[in-house]
Formats: sequence, structure tokens, C-alpha cells
Amino acid sequence: MWKFQLYGFFKNLQFFEPFIILIFIGWGYSLFQIGILVLIQQIIIFVLEIPSGVLADNFGKKTELLVCFTFYIASFIFYFLGPNFIFLLLGTIFYGSGEAFRSGTHKAMELDWMEKNDLLEYKALIYGQTRSWSLYGSALNSIFAIVFVFILPADNWIFLIATIPFLLDFALIATYPKYMNKPTPDAQSNLPVLLKESIKNIGDMLKSDELRKSILSSSSYDAIFKGLKDYIQPIMTFLIVYLCVDLQLDESNQENYTKLILGLLYAIFYILSSFSSRNAYRFSNLFSDSPSAYNLLFDLFGAALIIIGGFYMIGFSWGVIFFYLIIYMFYNLRRPILVGHIGNQVPSEKRATILSVEAQSKSIITAILAPIFGLIADISIPLLFFVIGGGGILVNWLYFRKDGKKSKINSESTESDEFNEVKEFNEPKPKKST
Repeated sequence: MWKFQLYGFFKNLQFFEPFIILIFIGWGYSLFQIGILVLIQQIIIFVLEIPSGVLADNFGKKTELLVCFTFYIASFIFYFLGPNFIFLLLGTIFYGSGEAFRSGTHKAMELDWMEKNDLLEYKALIYGQTRSWSLYGSALNSIFAIVFVFILPADNWIFLIATIPFLLDFALIATYPKYMNKPTPDAQSNLPVLLKESIKNIGDMLKSDELRKSILSSSSYDAIFKGLKDYIQPIMTFLIVYLCVDLQLDESNQENYTKLILGLLYAIFYILSSFSSRNAYRFSNLFSDSPSAYNLLFDLFGAALIIIGGFYMIGFSWGVIFFYLIIYMFYNLRRPILVGHIGNQVPSEKRATILSVEAQSKSIITAILAPIFGLIADISIPLLFFVIGGGGILVNWLYFRKDGKKSKINSESTESDEFNEVKEFNEPKPKKST
């Protein structure tokens, strides 16, 4: 388990992440050009998402994760060679490939480990703890980013330094157990045949109303969160500038103050989010089943967005920042519950594929919502938060909360009585040491 924790910790040490939009703008690129890069990244993820899951399930999850980190490292090197747009484009392509190969694969490996060690009933607890280490990494990442911004000779060097934790993660993954690379019996089939069979299997599994709603609830929530992050960072930067004026800080160092405060705020966000992730299983214990828990969090997320819109409208900067923290905590409280619930509904040899379907659904919804978000934001940013918050609550009540007919996926993938939803998130007495 400590390897899973270190994996997440190193993976989130992307030192450029808190300032990447500001770096690209500083290199002279417009928001439109940055948007083109984001669009290309989403297209790459969309195209490779399901094939990557099929390859992981059939040729080895460990091998796929090693390839994934090779893509990440290559992308950082191309970003380092910037600001030429061709290098940024290549960096974006490799980064998108890494995202597609990573999403779902490591979660499936964690579930395989739990299944092998008879720990599936603890999955919300275990996944919440490993995710909390990812958030510790994100918090430390924000602190390191502040330091590097001030000491490095140029902005592009921060991308080269980001390869160091990813090289450590590559070495760590190489030490994962061999059974995590065990292919399915169909591994010798050619890729087109595997894709055709996997798409048929996905279709069969998605006949389950419960699984389909779980995937759509997860991907739509994540897409909204991810889409709004791109708007909130410039908003927070704008609000921090006003705070600097209110505090009568030296205007000549305003850019440095902005980066410092922004980095510190992200560190606080991630530290408190790690606390919520570690306690996701405690929260879910308050409910009879996991859908009740994650549906409530969807409603609270929507309400928080509406409040952010109101505070932004009246210019209450601290209120916007505080509720941005709240939605970060909701996101990291909800994610472990949903991953465990989705993983429980499919057979182990199909988990990476299904989790890739979930990630691809997120990419599709993100691509659909991005231009809509932009259109509404051009009219009014508070209106954007009102519409998204209210719309999210409405969809949650009209579709995700509505009881649907449950159908068994197949005898192999149906949950056994031993791991039913009620027991899933109760905190039982440990059967063995982990």
C-alpha cells in the first residue's frame, strides 16, 4: 500500500501546474491559442482512452503505466523546449497520451491488489488514504512551485525539474508485483479483435442502470469541476490583485505577490482536501448505500457554485476563495466513494476498461461543456456559476437520483452478498494487517 501512496505523491509533483496558464500567457500566447492546446489534449485523450484500457486489461497494467510515464516525461521535455508553439503542441500530444494511458489503470491495479488480499470491503478507506497522499503531493507541489518560480533562471526550467518525480514514479512502478501485469487469456488476439470484443462487453455491462448512472454521475461531476477550474484560476488571480491593493503592497512586486499567494492558497486547498479524502469512508458510513452519499455531494457542489456566483457578483473575494476550497473538498470526498462503487460492479479483468470508459465520458462531457462555459462566461461570470450550479442540481434530481431498473451484468460481474453496497462502506474490524 505504501507504493500506491508514493505513486500518487510523486505523480502530483507537477511543479508547473499552479502557474501553467500564466506561463503560457507570459510567453505571448492568447487564451484562444491556449484553448487550442487544451482542445487537442482532450481529442488525444478521447481517441486513446478506451484502447488504452483494453491494452491494460489484455497486455498488462504495469507495462501500460510504464509507457504512460514515458509519455509524461517526453511531454515535459517538449514544454521545456518552448515557447515555440510546435514544441508546446508536441508536449500537449504526449501529455494527453499519458493521461489516456494512466486514467483508470492505476485504480484498477489498486482494486486487483485489494481483491488478491481479501480487502475489497475496505476499498473506500484504502482508496481514500492513497488519494490523500496524492493531495499531500499537490500541496507540497504548490510550495515547491513558488520557490522554483523565484529561483529558476527562466520559466521553462520548471518543466525540466518536473521530470525528476516522474522518473522516480517510473522506477517505483517497475517494482510493482508481477501479477499486476498478468494478461487475460485473450492477450494473443490482435488489437482490432480485442477492441471489438471489449466494446461488446462494455455495451453488455452498461445495460445495468446502476453502473451507467454511476459512470455518468462521476464523469459529469468531474467534467464540471475540471471545466470551472480553468475559469477560477484567472478569477482568483484577479481577486488576489485586488487583495494586494487593499493590503497596500508594493505594486512593482505585484506579480510576485500574486504567484506567492496563489501558490499558498492551492497548498491549503490540497492539504484540507487530503483530509476529506482520508475520511470519505466515514462520510459514506452515514448512508445506507454509496449512491445516497455521492448524490448528496452533487447537490452540495451545485449549491456551492451558486454561492460562489453570488459572492463574485458582490465582490466578496474571501467568500469566493472559501467556497472554492469547499468544492475542492467535496470533489475529493466524493471521488473515493464513486471509484469503489464502480469497481464493485464489474469483474476484475474489465476494471481498467470500464474506468477508461468513465474517463472518456468525462472528456466528451468536458469538450461539450467547454464552449458553453465560454459563451456564458463572456456574458457574465456570475451567471456561469448560477447556471452550472442550478443545472447540476436539476440533472441530479431528474436523472441520477431517480430509481432505475437494475439489471445484472452477468454472473461473473454481479456483486456477491459478501460485498454488497451496505457492507461496502461500513468500517469492519480488520481481518488482517495491511
